[in-house]
Amino acid sequence: MSGVLDQVRTALGLPPTTVLRAEPHALLVYGKGQFFLPHQDSEKDDSMVGSLIVSLPSHHTGGELVVEHAGRSVTSKASRERLAFTAFYADCRHEVKPVTSGYRITLAMNLLAEPVRRVGEAGGGPVADLARCVTEHFTRPAEDRYGYGYGRTEPEPPGRLVYLLNHEYTQRSLDWGRLKGVDATRAGLLRQAAGQAGCEAVLALAEVKETWDAQPPYSAYDSYDEVEHFDDCEDEECGGECLLDPDGEPGAERRRSGDFSHYELTDLIDDEITLGWWTRPDNAGGEPISLPVPYAEVCATTANKDLKPYRSEYEGYMGNYGNTLDRWYRRAAVVLWPRQHSFAARAEAGSAQALRELQEHLDAGEPESARTLARSLAPVWNHHGAGPAAADLFAAALGVAAGVEEADTAAMLLAPFGVETLDERHASGLAQAAARYGRTWARGVVDSWFGPVGAFTGADRDAWLETLPGLSAALRSTDGDGDAVATPLAEGAWRAFEQQLTGRLGIGRDEERRAAMERLGTPLAHILRAAGPETAEMITTALRSRPDRVLECLLPSLRTAARRPAGIRDDTPAARAFQSLAGHCTLRLTAALARPVRAADDWSLTPDRGCPFDCELCPGLDDFLTSRTRRTMEWPLAKDKRRHLHRRIDLAGLPVSHTTRRQGRPYTLVLTKTDAVFTREQTARSRAETDLTWLRDKWPRPCG
Repeated sequence: MSGVLDQVRTALGLPPTTVLRAEPHALLVYGKGQFFLPHQDSEKDDSMVGSLIVSLPSHHTGGELVVEHAGRSVTSKASRERLAFTAFYADCRHEVKPVTSGYRITLAMNLLAEPVRRVGEAGGGPVADLARCVTEHFTRPAEDRYGYGYGRTEPEPPGRLVYLLNHEYTQRSLDWGRLKGVDATRAGLLRQAAGQAGCEAVLALAEVKETWDAQPPYSAYDSYDEVEHFDDCEDEECGGECLLDPDGEPGAERRRSGDFSHYELTDLIDDEITLGWWTRPDNAGGEPISLPVPYAEVCATTANKDLKPYRSEYEGYMGNYGNTLDRWYRRAAVVLWPRQHSFAARAEAGSAQALRELQEHLDAGEPESARTLARSLAPVWNHHGAGPAAADLFAAALGVAAGVEEADTAAMLLAPFGVETLDERHASGLAQAAARYGRTWARGVVDSWFGPVGAFTGADRDAWLETLPGLSAALRSTDGDGDAVATPLAEGAWRAFEQQLTGRLGIGRDEERRAAMERLGTPLAHILRAAGPETAEMITTALRSRPDRVLECLLPSLRTAARRPAGIRDDTPAARAFQSLAGHCTLRLTAALARPVRAADDWSLTPDRGCPFDCELCPGLDDFLTSRTRRTMEWPLAKDKRRHLHRRIDLAGLPVSHTTRRQGRPYTLVLTKTDAVFTREQTARSRAETDLTWLRDKWPRPCG
């Protein structure tokens, strides 16, 4: 096999110093009708770079091996008389076509690459030229894709260089000695040039998204001779507008996923490149990171559009935008930065190595060195995630923050994390930091963890709220000033919750609102169990001031608390809060049941909050709704006016049907109050009786 492997190494473009080994993996026999769908081979060894398929001589037809990469496709056929060898990298998609007769017999082997032997570095040639280019990159102002424009200051030089490679790699296979084809040659040159230019070099995995202005092939436009409609559209005046979004705004031609390789790409609108993993500079393994890369720091020999994306989504014309094609790629990269900036370069990516270096200075009795380095992080120490995945990095940051003995620097180190990162393991460190830097400092840091109210973090807030009572208890029971952290945590959780509650209360449709409010019950119970006396009183006062609809949240919360009585000890802030809310619900339900039952001839409805546009139509609608005797209303209206009334009725969830009688011009909107006017009230009264009985049983009012 040695002669074959030498040819394979050359054909794959690996450096001459690479030593290949072929390790048998499987003997495969394909009979008539058998095939293998397109796939990529998994890496079965840390040194595996590809696969070698040895086709044994056999009489058969079909069974061709098709290998694809970067838009190219190669077909390999076996021989009846001699061995045939086919080699390809592990990231190449390949398939076996169906065998039509006989048997196809192959030996599948893993190609293993021994580490590349280092070669001597010459003083000139390509490496020296490349080193000069690297130096120039880090000394000239960063390039702006759209130009600097009037009044804009000249930007600073780039902080790093990200060179995208051609092949795909996994975390396991990302290694200098296992790069494939031209990647190995180019990365080797860059690594040597980095050394000459005083830079560090690492390998990284990148997620790339590009948004293109794209045009479908002409056949997509002329599929219909008439106006296209959705199947359930019955409006003859529609003119195809049923293809738009539910509110009638221009263009929700539905977003579609699929293979759009035949679409014509015209202009690149935007791109996003994020590094998610990189190797350590000492080549001792790798670590997860999160680092968006700006345009001025990226270059590549092969453009993304010349590779095959792993996902594509097309969005059609949307009125004032659209005809856009989003494409996602996974690529590897060589990342360089000046050696003197290595600490900040790693820290900006959220690297734990930067925190370990700071901790080493503290452990060595060098707090001033640690403070100096930590202060240098301020411009780049940005968002580092939320949730359990960031917990270890937060713990490291917390240890350093407590050790630097500088309040502003400590707050800067802790601020980029989301509140969902916190758990009981951090209680002791948080309490000690609060005792060292004070309550005002602690409140400011906690507020930074919540971020803007309503901001989406991607973390599971409800799952974190379930742990909040335990975290608060741990904070208040440990040494230091844990209450300085526990109190703003409960208050911040309540502020975010209160905004959700306000939004849910505004939902008009009863079933939709009730389901949404019920989902808030359990999070509210967790917040109350975590709250101190003053916070619990503030929350109950705010809830008692809300309209009756708030009971749709309070009752599920009380049920959650009743299922976990062990978590609510007598005479605790949580116990007093739940008892207060239970009494409030009892009074509200009692008052609701004391109201007279609707008369059999009373068809009146209470309008919703009304029309925000103060239009000429809605007063007429309100008159119809509030009438005790009018059940039906016929109203000749143009399409846009009918649509406005449809929307208001549906958003409010009113028990009023609306149909269009398509006779004459304009068509007539027919409004009819349904029997739900009565059945809804009967259901609500029955539910109130059941809830009141449960409250008196589970939450009896205390004597005296």
